[in-house]
Amino acid sequence: MDLPPRAKRSNVFMDAHLNLGEPFSATQIVRIRDISEGGARIQGKSPGIGARIVVTRGETAMPGRVVWTADRHFGMAFDEPVDIEAVLKATGRKSPDRPVYAAALTSGLTHFQRYTPRGRTASFGLRLAEPTR
Repeated sequence: MDLPPRAKRSNVFMDAHLNLGEPFSATQIVRIRDISEGGARIQGKSPGIGARIVVTRGETAMPGRVVWTADRHFGMAFDEPVDIEAVLKATGRKSPDRPVYAAALTSGLTHFQRYTPRGRTASFGLRLAEPTR
């Protein structure tokens, strides 16, 4: 049995926003792992097979539905063909590549260290507020 040729896929590693396509649904940050004009493989918590979702990268919104799920990945079929170049170049409002809280942790830090179970040192920081007078 001959199958139709599969659409060209681009392997990527891009953060995007996912919501259930409803006005007040919660948004989560997911990672697009590969994409074609007809669908994408998404890394993140799946809302379940058949769920209607909207994945947004910058100003590019891609509505569709979940068609498969496995482990920490799921497949999405787009409602309409997507311009891959536009998605790859998409930026716009606060990019999910650097959330607001990460920007606060890049300057004026107080560093802390902790030891992980494997004996490695992990460090993180907090911005300290100026004392009020």
